[in-house]
Amino acid sequence: MGLTPPVDFEQLMKETKEWIKKKEDVELQLKELEQVLTTAGVGMNDPLVDNSGFPRADLDVATIRTTRNQVHRLRNDVHGITAEIEKLLTELHQAKRDQVQQAPSTPSDDDNAIPFAIVNAVAPDSPAYSAGLRRQQKIVEFGPIKRANSERLQALNLYVSQHENQPIQVRVIEEGGNRLSLTVTPKSGWGGRGTLGCHLLPL
Repeated sequence: MGLTPPVDFEQLMKETKEWIKKKEDVELQLKELEQVLTTAGVGMNDPLVDNSGFPRADLDVATIRTTRNQVHRLRNDVHGITAEIEKLLTELHQAKRDQVQQAPSTPSDDDNAIPFAIVNAVAPDSPAYSAGLRRQQKIVEFGPIKRANSERLQALNLYVSQHENQPIQVRVIEEGGNRLSLTVTPKSGWGGRGTLGCHLLPL
């Protein structure tokens, strides 16, 4: 097997971002539809007929039924989109691993590749997780932050806060010694705490 061409990797990254955007759009539609049911005072399984079997007079039964059908459809869509994203992330992770493993290393790279932090935890669906960061990976570079920086994690946190929604290049070493180059984009509103969704410990 040869190196994955850069254009292929970029296309894979573009496709992944498109699917992530699609998931966000569907989840927004789903949230709006669920709000319609909440406002009407019914859930997905509340009866729409009274004790006599007639449509409830206090509800717009036709709208509720249509909304429920849309919610069912969109929930299924989210499951399918999530599965596609997970598959693409796996392919991206493997493609990047192949590139790093086959890329020639130099002594200067080895001399500078001293990690300054370790990934202690990563939240699912977080920007860090989407980028490929995993527990026990050791951070060698995070943007311009390296072991040589005197403040390290403090400098990293400041850098992240100043680069929300901007891609940051990250170099890590996995437990087995494999070196990876990842791209993480800090983002708020992903559903968890912080803009990265990971916890780092100093080394």
